[in-house]
Amino acid sequence: MDVTEMIYKVIDEKCLKQSAVARAAGYEPRTFNAILRGRKRMTSDDVVPICKALGVTPNEMFGISDPNKPA
Repeated sequence: MDVTEMIYKVIDEKCLKQSAVARAAGYEPRTFNAILRGRKRMTSDDVVPICKALGVTPNEMFGISDPNKPA
């Protein structure tokens, strides 16, 4: 699963509105949608604000387990 699929999954699981996530991450909804649709390239600078808006860590977003977190 790629990062945009994970973003859609988290939005769906948390019953969030894409426009609310966009604004919380500091984007206009149109720009955020362009990132998710691949019309605008997502950069490393985009990851942290999007993760914060979704309430997840970048590790969680990329499916990387935290070795310090109990299983």
